[in-house]
Amino acid sequence: MSDSKRISLSSYPVNRFSEENNADTYADPPRPSRIQGMMNMGEEENSDEFISDYEDEKDKLASNDLKSLYPKRPKDNSFLQQRLKSYNPIFTPGLTISIFLSICAIFVLFGGILISISKKTNEIKIYYQECSTMASTNDYTTIPKTYVESYFHQLKTADQDILKAEWKYTPDSNAVDTGNSFSENGTCHIRFTTPYVIRKPVFMSYLIKDYYPNHRRYALSFNEDQLEGKETSINDIHTSTGIKCAEIYKDSETGKQIYPCGLIANAMFNDSFSMTLVNENNQNQNYVMDNSAITWSTNPNRFKKTKLSYKDIAPPPFWKEKYPDGYNETNVPDISTWQEFQNWMDNPALPIFSKLLGKNTTQNLLPSTYQVDITLNWPVREFSGHKAFYLTHGSSIGGRNNFLGEVYLVGGLVCLAAVVVVIGGKLLSGRRSADKSRLSWNQ
Repeated sequence: MSDSKRISLSSYPVNRFSEENNADTYADPPRPSRIQGMMNMGEEENSDEFISDYEDEKDKLASNDLKSLYPKRPKDNSFLQQRLKSYNPIFTPGLTISIFLSICAIFVLFGGILISISKKTNEIKIYYQECSTMASTNDYTTIPKTYVESYFHQLKTADQDILKAEWKYTPDSNAVDTGNSFSENGTCHIRFTTPYVIRKPVFMSYLIKDYYPNHRRYALSFNEDQLEGKETSINDIHTSTGIKCAEIYKDSETGKQIYPCGLIANAMFNDSFSMTLVNENNQNQNYVMDNSAITWSTNPNRFKKTKLSYKDIAPPPFWKEKYPDGYNETNVPDISTWQEFQNWMDNPALPIFSKLLGKNTTQNLLPSTYQVDITLNWPVREFSGHKAFYLTHGSSIGGRNNFLGEVYLVGGLVCLAAVVVVIGGKLLSGRRSADKSRLSWNQ
């Protein structure tokens, strides 16, 4: 039988042996299955006979048998089998205009609310980076207007500057001359007069400007295992993949491991602020700040007391003034409770940022003259930076910042412009919606 000929089920021999064929010479070809035979004959798969056999086999396979036969078969549900209901709108000009107008209304509404809340937030900023060079050491002198920024929503004119601020500088007699003309030692005394009430909660922060912490080498220069209190070696913090202390990891004098290592910790802001705003008009109404809860509540999960021995670690280079003799049994910093350090290690992305120092959630700051003392340790004039004493109160969106509200307003105006474009295009085109004469077979 040639390969070109097809086998017919009707012509298939019923008996294996016939009278004309000898059993020794007759070779019975392997009998194909019923379904395979039908397919070889070219019969349609959807024929009644084929479907009947398929359904019989399907019925024989129970659900458990299917799972064992096809263990990776997806579940029969609408999501995995792509039978989810969907809505395919036809974007007519009317629908498009309605959508853009709705988005425009929402954006403008939210933008107006955010700006109105922001404009009701009072704040005081006093830049003091030039205190050691410009302030008098004998009497209080007026701080130049370029170093004072204030905003009080009670004023009819927002640009009106009515904050009175003075400063005085007291050098540190025990300071050691390091030979660096930019180094700072001493105390800057700042007095300011608030004309209006600053309602609670009141937040006191330091503000840094023109400092760029988003540099890649700086932002990745720390060791997470150290922050989590694990025992680390010099090799661990220096050669770990990705985030590592590639620059500051070993003390050059003792060869000990730097703790905490890296550029971020080494550059930590260390000007110290008095936590009490002294009321110069009434000493009984001093305003006390609380610095016990000034960081994220989740930070204790990350910052933990180190397991390293003080004999094996050394402070970062810029901390030598605070730890002139290195670490001992009592002075190793416990970063699990050092919230100022935790705030600093939360690295910002922009060159202007503020870090919380203290807050008062129980009292309003009444109009009066207050004094704050700042011990200078962190110079910024070397890189033309700025640092400020920042006082503000909280709102439902945080501090005073119009940026987010302005973004919403701009988004609303863009949607309104899109509406104008769609209407203009509709009027200029002169084309009716769903015009059947525009169908391809009507052209």
